[in-house]
Amino acid sequence: MIQIESLAGIEQLDEILDVPGIGVIFLGPTDPATSTGEEGLPVNKILRSVAILLLSLSLWPSMTKVYGSDQTQNGNPGDVVISVSEPVAESAVVEEQSEESALQGRIRRQQQMELFNQQIAELESEFGPYDYRLQEPLRGITSLLVEAGDFEEVGSNLNRRLQLMHTSEGLYSLNQLPIIAEHITNDLRQQQWRSVTERFEYIHLIQTQNDVDSSTLINSLNDVRAWHLAAIYTDEPRRRIEHFLDSTEIQSNIISLAEKEFGEESEMLIPWLYEKAVEQHRVFAFLNSMDELGYDAARHISSREDRAAPSYLREGLQIVERIQDITETMNNPEAHAMAMLYVGDFQMLRREQTASRFGGRVASRRRGIAGRTYRRAMDMLREAGISEERIEAFFARPVVLPVAQFHLSLDAAIAQQEYSGYRVEASTENETGPDDAIHLGDFIALNESLPFARRPEPPELALPIATEPNAVVELRFRIDSVGKSRSPRIEQSTPDLARVQRDAKDAIESMQFRPRFERGRWRAIRNVTMRYLYPPPM
Repeated sequence: MIQIESLAGIEQLDEILDVPGIGVIFLGPTDPATSTGEEGLPVNKILRSVAILLLSLSLWPSMTKVYGSDQTQNGNPGDVVISVSEPVAESAVVEEQSEESALQGRIRRQQQMELFNQQIAELESEFGPYDYRLQEPLRGITSLLVEAGDFEEVGSNLNRRLQLMHTSEGLYSLNQLPIIAEHITNDLRQQQWRSVTERFEYIHLIQTQNDVDSSTLINSLNDVRAWHLAAIYTDEPRRRIEHFLDSTEIQSNIISLAEKEFGEESEMLIPWLYEKAVEQHRVFAFLNSMDELGYDAARHISSREDRAAPSYLREGLQIVERIQDITETMNNPEAHAMAMLYVGDFQMLRREQTASRFGGRVASRRRGIAGRTYRRAMDMLREAGISEERIEAFFARPVVLPVAQFHLSLDAAIAQQEYSGYRVEASTENETGPDDAIHLGDFIALNESLPFARRPEPPELALPIATEPNAVVELRFRIDSVGKSRSPRIEQSTPDLARVQRDAKDAIESMQFRPRFERGRWRAIRNVTMRYLYPPPM
Protein backbone atom coordinates (compact mmCIF):
# COMPACT_ATOMS: atom_id res chain seq x y z
CA MET A 1 0.00 0.00 0.00
CA ILE A 2 1.30 3.46 -0.87
CA GLN A 3 0.00 7.00 -0.31
CA ILE A 4 0.25 9.88 -2.78
CA GLU A 5 0.70 13.25 -1.08
CA SER A 6 1.17 15.73 -3.93
CA LEU A 7 -0.45 16.82 -7.17
CA ALA A 8 2.80 15.86 -8.90
CA GLY A 9 2.25 12.30 -7.69
CA ILE A 10 -1.33 12.35 -8.99
CA GLU A 11 -0.10 13.56 -12.39
CA GLN A 12 2.32 10.58 -12.52
CA LEU A 13 -0.30 8.05 -11.44
CA ASP A 14 -0.04 6.22 -14.77
CA GLU A 15 3.66 5.48 -14.18
CA ILE A 16 3.03 4.59 -10.53
CA LEU A 17 0.40 2.03 -11.51
CA ASP A 18 3.02 0.25 -13.63
CA VAL A 19 5.20 -0.48 -10.57
CA PRO A 20 4.83 -4.18 -9.64
CA GLY A 21 3.79 -5.18 -6.13
CA ILE A 22 1.40 -2.28 -5.39
CA GLY A 23 -1.86 -3.48 -3.88
CA VAL A 24 -3.58 -0.27 -2.69
CA ILE A 25 -3.07 3.42 -3.46
CA PHE A 26 -4.37 6.00 -0.99
CA LEU A 27 -5.14 9.56 -2.11
CA GLY A 28 -6.13 12.30 0.30
CA PRO A 29 -7.17 15.82 -0.71
CA THR A 30 -5.34 17.68 2.06
CA ASP A 31 -1.72 16.82 1.25
CA PRO A 32 -2.00 17.52 -2.52
CA ALA A 33 -3.62 20.87 -1.79
CA THR A 34 -0.87 21.74 0.72
CA SER A 35 1.82 20.77 -1.82
CA THR A 36 0.57 23.55 -4.09
CA GLY A 37 0.24 26.13 -1.37
CA GLU A 38 -3.55 25.95 -1.57
CA GLU A 39 -4.41 24.28 1.72
CA GLY A 40 -8.14 24.23 2.18
CA LEU A 41 -8.80 23.65 -1.51
CA PRO A 42 -12.37 22.29 -1.77
CA VAL A 43 -12.58 18.53 -1.45
CA ASN A 44 -14.87 18.31 -4.48
CA LYS A 45 -12.24 19.98 -6.69
CA ILE A 46 -9.59 17.45 -5.65
CA LEU A 47 -11.96 14.52 -6.15
CA ARG A 48 -12.99 15.86 -9.54
CA SER A 49 -9.36 16.25 -10.65
CA VAL A 50 -8.58 12.69 -9.56
CA ALA A 51 -11.64 11.32 -11.34
CA ILE A 52 -10.77 13.15 -14.55
CA LEU A 53 -7.21 11.86 -14.34
CA LEU A 54 -8.46 8.31 -13.98
CA LEU A 55 -10.70 8.78 -17.00
CA SER A 56 -7.73 10.07 -19.00
CA LEU A 57 -5.97 6.79 -18.13
CA SER A 58 -8.87 4.95 -19.80
CA LEU A 59 -9.86 3.36 -16.47
CA TRP A 60 -6.62 1.40 -16.15
CA PRO A 61 -7.65 -2.28 -16.41
CA SER A 62 -5.82 -3.32 -13.23
CA MET A 63 -8.01 -1.06 -11.05
CA THR A 64 -10.82 -2.97 -9.39
CA LYS A 65 -12.12 -0.31 -6.96
CA VAL A 66 -12.08 3.46 -7.00
CA TYR A 67 -14.14 5.07 -4.26
CA GLY A 68 -14.32 8.05 -1.97
CA SER A 69 -16.36 8.78 1.16
CA ASP A 70 -17.09 11.56 3.60
CA GLN A 71 -15.04 9.72 6.22
CA THR A 72 -12.98 6.69 5.30
CA GLN A 73 -11.63 4.45 8.03
CA ASN A 74 -8.78 6.28 9.83
CA GLY A 75 -8.94 8.95 7.13
CA ASN A 76 -10.28 12.36 6.22
CA PRO A 77 -13.34 13.53 4.31
CA GLY A 78 -12.85 13.02 0.57
CA ASP A 79 -10.08 10.41 0.82
CA VAL A 80 -9.86 8.23 -2.30
CA VAL A 81 -8.73 4.60 -2.20
CA ILE A 82 -7.66 2.60 -5.26
CA SER A 83 -7.52 -1.16 -4.85
CA VAL A 84 -5.15 -2.73 -7.38
CA SER A 85 -5.34 -6.36 -8.48
CA GLU A 86 -3.33 -8.34 -11.00
CA PRO A 87 -3.95 -6.98 -14.51
CA VAL A 88 -6.93 -8.67 -16.12
CA ALA A 89 -6.72 -10.13 -19.59
CA GLU A 90 -7.62 -7.73 -22.38
CA SER A 91 -10.21 -10.20 -23.68
CA ALA A 92 -11.93 -10.12 -20.29
CA VAL A 93 -12.10 -6.31 -20.41
CA VAL A 94 -13.56 -6.43 -23.92
CA GLU A 95 -16.11 -9.05 -22.83
CA GLU A 96 -17.13 -6.94 -19.83
CA GLN A 97 -17.46 -3.83 -22.01
CA SER A 98 -19.57 -5.71 -24.57
CA GLU A 99 -22.03 -6.61 -21.83
CA GLU A 100 -22.67 -2.92 -21.13
CA SER A 101 -26.18 -2.04 -22.25
CA ALA A 102 -26.90 0.91 -24.52
CA LEU A 103 -28.54 2.72 -21.61
CA GLN A 104 -25.58 2.08 -19.32
CA GLY A 105 -23.25 3.34 -22.04
CA ARG A 106 -25.21 6.59 -22.41
CA ILE A 107 -25.25 7.14 -18.65
CA ARG A 108 -21.51 6.46 -18.37
CA ARG A 109 -20.71 8.85 -21.24
CA GLN A 110 -22.94 11.52 -19.76
CA GLN A 111 -21.23 11.25 -16.37
CA GLN A 112 -17.79 11.37 -17.93
CA MET A 113 -18.81 14.30 -20.15
CA GLU A 114 -19.99 16.24 -17.10
CA LEU A 115 -16.65 15.70 -15.38
CA PHE A 116 -14.72 16.91 -18.42
CA ASN A 117 -17.00 19.93 -18.85
CA GLN A 118 -16.57 20.83 -15.17
CA GLN A 119 -12.81 20.71 -15.59
CA ILE A 120 -13.03 22.89 -18.72
CA ALA A 121 -15.18 25.44 -16.86
CA GLU A 122 -12.67 25.63 -14.01
CA LEU A 123 -9.69 25.94 -16.36
CA GLU A 124 -11.42 28.65 -18.39
CA SER A 125 -12.30 30.52 -15.22
CA GLU A 126 -8.71 30.41 -13.97
CA PHE A 127 -6.67 30.66 -17.20
CA GLY A 128 -9.05 31.86 -19.93
CA PRO A 129 -10.70 30.17 -22.95
CA TYR A 130 -7.50 29.71 -25.00
CA ASP A 131 -5.21 28.08 -22.47
CA TYR A 132 -3.27 24.99 -23.62
CA ARG A 133 -4.41 23.08 -20.50
CA LEU A 134 -7.84 22.72 -22.10
CA GLN A 135 -6.43 20.23 -24.61
CA GLU A 136 -6.55 17.29 -22.19
CA PRO A 137 -10.26 17.43 -21.24
CA LEU A 138 -11.18 18.27 -24.83
CA ARG A 139 -9.32 15.16 -25.96
CA GLY A 140 -11.40 13.12 -23.51
CA ILE A 141 -14.58 14.65 -24.94
CA THR A 142 -13.43 13.74 -28.46
CA SER A 143 -13.21 10.08 -27.47
CA LEU A 144 -16.67 10.14 -25.90
CA LEU A 145 -18.22 11.79 -28.97
CA VAL A 146 -16.60 9.24 -31.29
CA GLU A 147 -17.93 6.42 -29.10
CA ALA A 148 -21.39 7.98 -29.25
CA GLY A 149 -21.19 8.33 -33.05
CA ASP A 150 -21.76 12.11 -32.96
CA PHE A 151 -19.25 12.85 -35.69
CA GLU A 152 -20.49 16.36 -36.43
CA GLU A 153 -19.76 17.36 -32.84
CA VAL A 154 -16.43 15.52 -33.09
CA GLY A 155 -15.52 17.93 -35.90
CA SER A 156 -16.46 20.96 -33.82
CA ASN A 157 -14.46 19.64 -30.88
CA LEU A 158 -11.41 19.02 -33.06
CA ASN A 159 -11.70 22.52 -34.51
CA ARG A 160 -11.50 23.98 -31.02
CA ARG A 161 -8.46 21.85 -30.21
CA LEU A 162 -6.77 23.12 -33.38
CA GLN A 163 -7.68 26.69 -32.44
CA LEU A 164 -6.04 26.24 -29.04
CA MET A 165 -2.94 24.80 -30.70
CA HIS A 166 -2.73 27.70 -33.15
CA THR A 167 -3.12 30.22 -30.33
CA SER A 168 -0.42 28.68 -28.17
CA GLU A 169 2.06 27.44 -30.80
CA GLY A 170 1.22 29.08 -34.13
CA LEU A 171 -0.35 27.97 -37.41
CA TYR A 172 2.47 25.67 -38.45
CA SER A 173 3.29 23.78 -35.26
CA LEU A 174 4.17 20.14 -35.87
CA ASN A 175 2.38 19.29 -32.62
CA GLN A 176 -0.97 19.77 -34.35
CA LEU A 177 -0.40 16.86 -36.75
CA PRO A 178 -2.11 14.27 -34.48
CA ILE A 179 -5.21 16.49 -34.30
CA ILE A 180 -5.28 16.85 -38.09
CA ALA A 181 -4.97 13.06 -38.36
CA GLU A 182 -8.06 12.73 -36.12
CA HIS A 183 -9.81 15.27 -38.35
CA ILE A 184 -9.02 13.19 -41.45
CA THR A 185 -10.42 10.06 -39.81
CA ASN A 186 -13.58 11.95 -38.87
CA ASP A 187 -13.96 13.43 -42.37
CA LEU A 188 -13.63 9.96 -43.86
CA ARG A 189 -16.44 8.73 -41.61
CA GLN A 190 -18.66 11.48 -43.00
CA GLN A 191 -17.42 11.11 -46.60
CA GLN A 192 -16.28 14.74 -46.66
CA TRP A 193 -13.76 14.14 -49.41
CA ARG A 194 -12.91 17.77 -50.15
CA SER A 195 -12.07 18.36 -46.49
CA VAL A 196 -9.79 15.30 -46.53
CA THR A 197 -7.96 16.73 -49.54
CA GLU A 198 -7.51 20.10 -47.84
CA ARG A 199 -6.16 18.50 -44.67
CA PHE A 200 -3.56 16.43 -46.53
CA GLU A 201 -2.49 19.60 -48.33
CA TYR A 202 -2.29 21.45 -45.01
CA ILE A 203 -0.08 18.73 -43.53
CA HIS A 204 2.32 19.21 -46.43
CA LEU A 205 2.21 22.99 -45.96
CA ILE A 206 3.10 22.55 -42.29
CA GLN A 207 6.07 20.37 -43.25
CA THR A 208 7.32 23.03 -45.69
CA GLN A 209 7.25 25.63 -42.91
CA ASN A 210 9.38 23.54 -40.56
CA ASP A 211 12.97 22.36 -40.66
CA VAL A 212 12.18 18.78 -41.68
CA ASP A 213 14.40 16.52 -43.77
CA SER A 214 13.79 16.14 -47.50
CA SER A 215 12.44 12.60 -47.21
CA THR A 216 9.74 13.76 -44.78
CA LEU A 217 8.83 16.59 -47.12
CA ILE A 218 8.63 14.31 -50.15
CA ASN A 219 6.61 11.70 -48.24
CA SER A 220 4.08 14.30 -47.11
CA LEU A 221 3.67 15.44 -50.72
CA ASN A 222 3.31 11.80 -51.77
CA ASP A 223 0.52 11.39 -49.21
CA VAL A 224 -1.38 14.17 -51.01
CA ARG A 225 -0.82 12.36 -54.32
CA ALA A 226 -1.85 8.99 -52.87
CA TRP A 227 -5.01 10.53 -51.45
CA HIS A 228 -5.98 11.92 -54.88
CA LEU A 229 -5.60 8.42 -56.31
CA ALA A 230 -7.68 6.97 -53.48
CA ALA A 231 -10.36 9.59 -54.11
CA ILE A 232 -10.81 8.17 -57.62
CA TYR A 233 -12.77 5.32 -56.05
CA THR A 234 -14.41 7.32 -53.26
CA ASP A 235 -15.37 10.75 -54.58
CA GLU A 236 -18.27 11.44 -56.91
CA PRO A 237 -17.70 10.43 -60.56
CA ARG A 238 -17.51 13.97 -61.94
CA ARG A 239 -14.41 14.66 -59.82
CA ARG A 240 -12.46 11.49 -60.65
CA ILE A 241 -10.52 13.01 -63.54
CA GLU A 242 -9.71 16.09 -61.45
CA HIS A 243 -8.20 13.87 -58.77
CA PHE A 244 -6.19 11.93 -61.33
CA LEU A 245 -4.83 15.05 -63.02
CA ASP A 246 -3.88 16.47 -59.62
CA SER A 247 -2.07 13.23 -58.76
CA THR A 248 -0.06 13.29 -62.00
CA GLU A 249 0.96 16.91 -61.45
CA ILE A 250 2.05 16.16 -57.89
CA GLN A 251 3.99 13.11 -59.11
CA SER A 252 6.00 15.34 -61.43
CA ASN A 253 6.62 17.78 -58.56
CA ILE A 254 7.85 14.93 -56.36
CA ILE A 255 10.37 13.83 -58.97
CA SER A 256 11.57 17.41 -59.49
CA LEU A 257 12.00 17.84 -55.74
CA ALA A 258 13.83 14.51 -55.42
CA GLU A 259 16.11 15.35 -58.36
CA LYS A 260 16.98 18.70 -56.81
CA GLU A 261 17.68 17.13 -53.42
CA PHE A 262 19.42 13.87 -54.40
CA GLY A 263 20.62 14.41 -57.96
CA GLU A 264 19.28 13.18 -61.29
CA GLU A 265 21.23 9.90 -61.18
CA SER A 266 20.54 9.00 -57.55
CA GLU A 267 19.08 5.61 -56.66
CA MET A 268 16.77 7.52 -54.29
CA LEU A 269 14.77 8.45 -57.40
CA ILE A 270 13.97 4.86 -58.35
CA PRO A 271 10.72 4.35 -56.36
CA TRP A 272 9.34 7.71 -57.52
CA LEU A 273 10.32 7.13 -61.14
CA TYR A 274 8.79 3.66 -61.15
CA GLU A 275 5.54 5.00 -59.68
CA LYS A 276 5.47 7.52 -62.53
CA ALA A 277 5.95 4.67 -65.02
CA VAL A 278 3.03 2.79 -63.45
CA GLU A 279 1.00 5.97 -63.62
CA GLN A 280 1.39 5.97 -67.41
CA HIS A 281 -0.35 2.60 -67.40
CA ARG A 282 -3.19 4.17 -65.36
CA VAL A 283 -3.55 6.89 -68.02
CA PHE A 284 -3.75 4.13 -70.61
CA ALA A 285 -6.48 2.45 -68.53
CA PHE A 286 -8.39 5.74 -68.22
CA LEU A 287 -8.30 6.33 -71.95
CA ASN A 288 -9.54 2.80 -72.61
CA SER A 289 -12.46 3.02 -70.19
CA MET A 290 -15.69 2.47 -72.09
CA ASP A 291 -17.98 4.56 -69.88
CA GLU A 292 -18.32 8.21 -68.88
CA LEU A 293 -14.91 8.10 -67.22
CA GLY A 294 -13.26 7.20 -70.53
CA TYR A 295 -15.06 10.05 -72.24
CA ASP A 296 -13.88 12.51 -69.60
CA ALA A 297 -10.35 11.14 -69.85
CA ALA A 298 -10.30 11.60 -73.63
CA ARG A 299 -11.62 15.13 -73.25
CA HIS A 300 -9.26 16.22 -70.46
CA ILE A 301 -6.11 14.18 -71.12
CA SER A 302 -5.76 12.89 -74.64
CA SER A 303 -7.17 15.93 -76.45
CA ARG A 304 -5.20 18.35 -74.27
CA GLU A 305 -1.92 16.55 -74.83
CA ASP A 306 -2.76 15.43 -78.39
CA ARG A 307 -1.50 11.91 -77.70
CA ALA A 308 -2.92 8.47 -78.38
CA ALA A 309 -3.32 5.99 -75.53
CA PRO A 310 -0.37 3.72 -76.52
CA SER A 311 2.04 6.67 -76.29
CA TYR A 312 1.67 6.61 -72.51
CA LEU A 313 2.91 3.03 -72.38
CA ARG A 314 5.88 4.13 -74.48
CA GLU A 315 6.59 6.90 -71.95
CA GLY A 316 6.36 4.35 -69.13
CA LEU A 317 8.98 2.23 -70.94
CA GLN A 318 11.27 5.24 -71.32
CA ILE A 319 11.04 5.96 -67.59
CA VAL A 320 11.96 2.36 -66.71
CA GLU A 321 14.89 2.57 -69.13
CA ARG A 322 16.05 5.63 -67.18
CA ILE A 323 15.88 3.54 -64.00
CA GLN A 324 18.02 0.94 -65.75
CA ASP A 325 20.63 3.62 -66.46
CA ILE A 326 20.63 4.59 -62.77
CA THR A 327 21.10 0.99 -61.60
CA GLU A 328 24.11 0.68 -63.91
CA THR A 329 25.91 3.23 -61.68
CA MET A 330 25.03 1.47 -58.41
CA ASN A 331 27.66 -1.28 -58.43
CA ASN A 332 24.81 -3.73 -57.76
CA PRO A 333 24.60 -6.32 -60.58
CA GLU A 334 21.39 -7.88 -59.23
CA ALA A 335 19.63 -4.49 -59.12
CA HIS A 336 20.76 -3.81 -62.71
CA ALA A 337 19.38 -7.20 -63.77
CA MET A 338 16.06 -6.46 -62.06
CA ALA A 339 15.85 -3.16 -63.92
CA MET A 340 16.27 -5.11 -67.17
CA LEU A 341 13.37 -7.34 -66.05
CA TYR A 342 11.10 -4.31 -65.58
CA VAL A 343 12.10 -2.99 -69.00
CA GLY A 344 10.87 -6.33 -70.36
CA ASP A 345 7.60 -5.89 -68.47
CA PHE A 346 6.84 -2.57 -70.13
CA GLN A 347 7.85 -3.97 -73.50
CA MET A 348 5.25 -6.70 -72.90
CA LEU A 349 2.63 -4.05 -72.10
CA ARG A 350 3.50 -2.21 -75.32
CA ARG A 351 3.35 -5.49 -77.24
CA GLU A 352 -0.38 -5.34 -76.76
CA GLN A 353 -0.67 -2.42 -79.15
CA THR A 354 0.61 -3.12 -82.66
CA ALA A 355 -0.59 -1.69 -85.94
CA SER A 356 -2.95 -3.74 -88.08
CA ARG A 357 -2.61 -3.79 -91.88
CA PHE A 358 -6.38 -3.24 -91.98
CA GLY A 359 -6.14 -0.08 -89.86
CA GLY A 360 -6.37 0.45 -86.11
CA ARG A 361 -4.42 -1.55 -83.54
CA VAL A 362 -4.60 -5.18 -82.49
CA ALA A 363 -2.98 -7.37 -79.86
CA SER A 364 0.19 -9.06 -81.02
CA ARG A 365 0.57 -12.82 -80.65
CA ARG A 366 4.35 -12.50 -80.22
CA ARG A 367 6.49 -11.45 -77.31
CA GLY A 368 8.62 -9.35 -79.64
CA ILE A 369 11.69 -7.77 -78.08
CA ALA A 370 10.29 -8.42 -74.57
CA GLY A 371 11.26 -12.08 -74.82
CA ARG A 372 14.85 -11.18 -75.66
CA THR A 373 14.94 -8.63 -72.83
CA TYR A 374 13.74 -11.21 -70.30
CA ARG A 375 16.44 -13.64 -71.46
CA ARG A 376 19.02 -10.89 -71.08
CA ALA A 377 17.77 -10.25 -67.54
CA MET A 378 18.22 -13.96 -66.74
CA ASP A 379 21.79 -13.84 -68.03
CA MET A 380 22.51 -10.76 -65.93
CA LEU A 381 21.14 -12.47 -62.83
CA ARG A 382 23.46 -15.41 -63.45
CA GLU A 383 26.38 -12.99 -63.81
CA ALA A 384 25.31 -11.43 -60.50
CA GLY A 385 25.77 -14.82 -58.81
CA ILE A 386 22.10 -15.82 -58.54
CA SER A 387 21.67 -19.58 -58.74
CA GLU A 388 19.99 -21.18 -61.74
CA GLU A 389 17.42 -22.76 -59.42
CA ARG A 390 16.30 -19.39 -58.03
CA ILE A 391 16.18 -17.80 -61.49
CA GLU A 392 14.13 -20.69 -62.86
CA ALA A 393 11.74 -20.58 -59.90
CA PHE A 394 11.22 -16.83 -60.27
CA PHE A 395 10.50 -16.84 -64.00
CA ALA A 396 8.11 -19.76 -63.56
CA ARG A 397 5.79 -17.40 -61.63
CA PRO A 398 3.47 -15.38 -63.91
CA VAL A 399 2.36 -12.01 -62.54
CA VAL A 400 0.00 -9.22 -63.59
CA LEU A 401 1.79 -6.32 -65.29
CA PRO A 402 2.84 -3.79 -64.34
CA VAL A 403 3.84 -4.99 -60.88
CA ALA A 404 3.06 -2.49 -58.13
CA GLN A 405 6.60 -1.85 -56.89
CA PHE A 406 10.17 -1.86 -58.15
CA HIS A 407 12.38 -4.33 -56.30
CA LEU A 408 16.16 -4.43 -56.37
CA SER A 409 16.41 -8.18 -55.73
CA LEU A 410 14.63 -11.44 -56.58
CA ASP A 411 14.03 -12.16 -52.90
CA ALA A 412 12.27 -8.81 -52.37
CA ALA A 413 10.08 -9.35 -55.44
CA ILE A 414 9.06 -12.86 -54.31
CA ALA A 415 8.41 -11.64 -50.76
CA GLN A 416 6.03 -9.00 -52.10
CA GLN A 417 4.20 -11.60 -54.18
CA GLU A 418 3.74 -13.89 -51.20
CA TYR A 419 2.58 -10.97 -49.04
CA SER A 420 -0.20 -10.45 -51.59
CA GLY A 421 -1.29 -14.08 -51.28
CA TYR A 422 0.70 -15.56 -54.19
CA ARG A 423 1.32 -19.30 -53.84
CA VAL A 424 2.41 -22.21 -56.02
CA GLU A 425 1.25 -25.80 -55.60
CA ALA A 426 3.52 -28.03 -57.68
CA SER A 427 1.81 -30.86 -59.54
CA THR A 428 4.79 -33.16 -59.01
CA GLU A 429 7.17 -33.28 -56.09
CA ASN A 430 10.24 -31.01 -56.42
CA GLU A 431 9.42 -30.14 -60.03
CA THR A 432 7.32 -27.45 -61.69
CA GLY A 433 5.16 -28.15 -64.68
CA PRO A 434 2.19 -26.93 -66.74
CA ASP A 435 -0.28 -28.53 -64.34
CA ASP A 436 0.97 -26.61 -61.31
CA ALA A 437 -1.75 -24.72 -59.46
CA ILE A 438 -0.80 -21.05 -59.16
CA HIS A 439 -2.84 -18.66 -57.06
CA LEU A 440 -1.99 -15.08 -57.99
CA GLY A 441 -3.50 -13.66 -54.79
CA ASP A 442 -5.82 -10.66 -54.70
CA PHE A 443 -6.16 -8.10 -57.45
CA ILE A 444 -8.01 -4.99 -56.27
CA ALA A 445 -9.14 -2.87 -59.19
CA LEU A 446 -9.08 0.91 -59.03
CA ASN A 447 -12.84 0.99 -59.57
CA GLU A 448 -15.53 -0.44 -61.84
CA SER A 449 -14.57 1.92 -64.65
CA LEU A 450 -10.88 0.93 -64.48
CA PRO A 451 -11.17 -2.85 -64.16
CA PHE A 452 -7.60 -3.83 -65.14
CA ALA A 453 -5.76 -0.99 -63.33
CA ARG A 454 -4.54 -1.99 -59.90
CA ARG A 455 -5.70 0.13 -56.97
CA PRO A 456 -2.70 1.81 -55.30
CA GLU A 457 -2.33 1.80 -51.54
CA PRO A 458 -4.03 4.80 -49.90
CA PRO A 459 -1.98 6.96 -47.54
CA GLU A 460 -1.74 5.57 -44.03
CA LEU A 461 -4.05 8.24 -42.59
CA ALA A 462 -6.74 7.26 -45.11
CA LEU A 463 -6.66 3.51 -44.45
CA PRO A 464 -10.16 3.65 -42.85
CA ILE A 465 -11.60 3.98 -46.39
CA ALA A 466 -10.47 0.41 -47.13
CA THR A 467 -14.08 -0.76 -46.95
CA GLU A 468 -15.54 -4.08 -47.95
CA PRO A 469 -15.35 -4.49 -51.74
CA ASN A 470 -18.40 -4.14 -53.93
CA ALA A 471 -17.63 -7.44 -55.61
CA VAL A 472 -15.40 -10.43 -54.91
CA VAL A 473 -14.99 -12.91 -57.74
CA GLU A 474 -12.79 -15.99 -57.69
CA LEU A 475 -11.72 -17.07 -61.18
CA ARG A 476 -9.82 -19.93 -62.74
CA PHE A 477 -8.12 -19.53 -66.12
CA ARG A 478 -5.02 -20.39 -68.10
CA ILE A 479 -2.20 -18.10 -69.22
CA ASP A 480 -0.68 -18.71 -72.63
CA SER A 481 2.96 -18.38 -73.65
CA VAL A 482 2.58 -14.68 -74.52
CA GLY A 483 1.05 -13.78 -71.16
CA LYS A 484 -2.64 -13.54 -72.05
CA SER A 485 -5.44 -15.22 -70.15
CA ARG A 486 -7.60 -17.82 -71.83
CA SER A 487 -10.97 -19.39 -70.96
CA PRO A 488 -11.63 -17.62 -67.63
CA ARG A 489 -14.42 -19.25 -65.63
CA ILE A 490 -16.10 -18.23 -62.41
CA GLU A 491 -15.47 -20.34 -59.32
CA GLN A 492 -17.40 -18.13 -56.90
CA SER A 493 -18.94 -14.68 -57.03
CA THR A 494 -20.25 -12.28 -54.40
CA PRO A 495 -22.73 -10.97 -55.31
CA ASP A 496 -23.80 -13.77 -57.62
CA LEU A 497 -24.77 -11.49 -60.51
CA ALA A 498 -24.17 -11.97 -64.21
CA ARG A 499 -22.93 -8.37 -64.64
CA VAL A 500 -20.34 -8.75 -61.87
CA GLN A 501 -19.09 -12.01 -63.35
CA ARG A 502 -18.90 -10.55 -66.84
CA ASP A 503 -16.93 -7.53 -65.56
CA ALA A 504 -14.45 -9.80 -63.80
CA LYS A 505 -13.94 -11.96 -66.89
CA ASP A 506 -13.45 -8.88 -69.08
CA ALA A 507 -10.89 -7.51 -66.64
CA ILE A 508 -8.88 -10.75 -66.61
CA GLU A 509 -8.91 -10.89 -70.41
CA SER A 510 -7.67 -7.28 -70.60
CA MET A 511 -4.71 -7.92 -68.29
CA GLN A 512 -1.21 -8.58 -69.50
CA PHE A 513 0.80 -11.16 -67.56
CA ARG A 514 4.52 -11.79 -67.46
CA PRO A 515 4.58 -15.24 -69.14
CA ARG A 516 6.07 -18.35 -67.63
CA PHE A 517 9.58 -19.32 -68.68
CA GLU A 518 10.63 -22.87 -67.91
CA ARG A 519 13.39 -25.20 -69.11
CA GLY A 520 14.50 -22.79 -71.81
CA ARG A 521 11.06 -22.07 -73.28
CA TRP A 522 8.06 -19.81 -72.77
CA ARG A 523 5.21 -22.05 -71.72
CA ALA A 524 1.49 -21.91 -71.10
CA ILE A 525 0.12 -22.73 -67.67
CA ARG A 526 -3.31 -24.28 -67.33
CA ASN A 527 -4.32 -23.90 -63.70
CA VAL A 528 -4.28 -20.28 -62.50
CA THR A 529 -6.62 -18.72 -59.95
CA MET A 530 -7.14 -15.17 -58.77
CA ARG A 531 -9.42 -13.32 -56.38
CA TYR A 532 -10.65 -10.23 -58.22
CA LEU A 533 -12.11 -7.35 -56.20
CA TYR A 534 -13.23 -3.82 -56.80
CA PRO A 535 -14.33 -1.27 -54.22
CA PRO A 536 -17.94 -0.15 -53.82
CA PRO A 537 -19.23 2.91 -55.67
CA MET A 538 -19.59 5.81 -53.24
